[in-house]
Amino acid sequence: MFQYLVLGLLRDGKPRHGYALMKDYRDRSGVQLSTGSFYRELQKLAAKGLVRTSAKPEGADPRRAPYEITPEGTAAFDGWLVAPARPNPDDYEDELSCRALFVWQAGQAVVRAVLDRWQEALWISGKMLERAREGAAPPLGDPNTPFGALALLLGRRLKHVAADLEFLQELRATYEQWAARSEEPDVSKAQGAGSRGRRGR
Repeated sequence: MFQYLVLGLLRDGKPRHGYALMKDYRDRSGVQLSTGSFYRELQKLAAKGLVRTSAKPEGADPRRAPYEITPEGTAAFDGWLVAPARPNPDDYEDELSCRALFVWQAGQAVVRAVLDRWQEALWISGKMLERAREGAAPPLGDPNTPFGALALLLGRRLKHVAADLEFLQELRATYEQWAARSEEPDVSKAQGAGSRGRRGR
């Protein structure tokens, strides 16, 4: 998908180098990616004929080659943009999911402390996203304000954080039920031992 992200940033027809594309993406999405990722992708796209180098503006840094989208690149991006979305249920594996597979193997005190730390980290992340969303909200009533999806994207991430917090509550409750069951003495075995003892007398 990264190739379409780069093509989309160049879709306006303005030539830009990798560093400028990184800043543009950061400003639009609130996500910081490495400049090297953009330069590597630009080289791949150039090899496919989807972008090409452009003349450097006068006084520009000679080390940074600007790229522009080609007609083939525009067609590829436009086709991707209007294609039906293909949700993939296998895309939901992340670090939290992986850790949840194994956390029960630690001692109970460790598990509870870990769940507390995860919850606190998610809560802090949610507060930071809330503040960022408030700062990204476009001014109301100004017809000259360009459309910006940043506030909407930050709101989407907030919903993901809320879903992860709900998941942690479910994980904690399920773990506590399992831990309580694992500590219970096996009544049937105890009763069987008692009856064997009585028969032996």
